[in-house]
Amino acid sequence: MAASVARGGLRVLCGVAIIAAFALAPAAKAKATILGGGSASYCDPSSSQVFSRFGDSSYYARMLNGGFENGSTAWVLSGGARVVSGNEPYYLSGNMGDHNSLLLPAGSSAYSGTVCFALGDWHLRLMMKRLSATGGLRVQVIVPSLVGILTVLDGGTVSGSTTWAPSPRLALLLSNVISLLGTKAVAFRFTPVGVGASYQIDDVYLDPWKCT
Repeated sequence: MAASVARGGLRVLCGVAIIAAFALAPAAKAKATILGGGSASYCDPSSSQVFSRFGDSSYYARMLNGGFENGSTAWVLSGGARVVSGNEPYYLSGNMGDHNSLLLPAGSSAYSGTVCFALGDWHLRLMMKRLSATGGLRVQVIVPSLVGILTVLDGGTVSGSTTWAPSPRLALLLSNVISLLGTKAVAFRFTPVGVGASYQIDDVYLDPWKCT
C-alpha cells in the first residue's frame, strides 16, 4: 500500500512538472526540437528502495554497471579515472560479493552509458567518499540528439564526507527539465571540482518512475 501511495504521489508531481514545462515550452521550443534524441543503450526494468536505510523510500534502478563490477564497461573514463578494488560498505545491491568502485582523482572525469529518461526521472543518487581535504563532485547531464549534438546540463555539485555515505538526491532544475522535452535518453558525467579534489563513487542509481 505504501509503495502504491508513493507511486501515486510521484505521478501527481510528474503531472505538475509536465504542465509547468508546457506552460513555458515556447521559450524552449527550438532547443527541445534539437534535443529529441534516440533510444537509450540501457533501461533497467526493475527498481527497489535501495536507500531506505538512509530514510529515502523512493524506488531506484541501478544504472548499467553502476556498481563497476564489470570494470569500466559502459563507462568512458579519462584523466586517470579507474575502477579499483574496494566496495562501498553498505552493499546497496544486496550482493555481498561486490568488490569494486570508481576512483576519480583530481583532473579526471567519468561518463556513464545512456539510460532511459522521462520527465519524472530526474533524481540521481550514489554512494560516495571524498579522498581529498576539500572539493566537491560535479554531476552533469549529457543529452545526445539524433543529429549528434550533445547538450550538457548542470545536475549540481555535492560535497561528500571522508567516509562512505549516500549523496544527496540530485535533481534537475525546472529550467533544465524544460530543455529535455522530447528526450528519451541521457548520460551522466562525474567530475571532481576544486584544487586537488578526489572522490571514490559506487552504486549509481536513477529514480526510474515515468509519467503514465
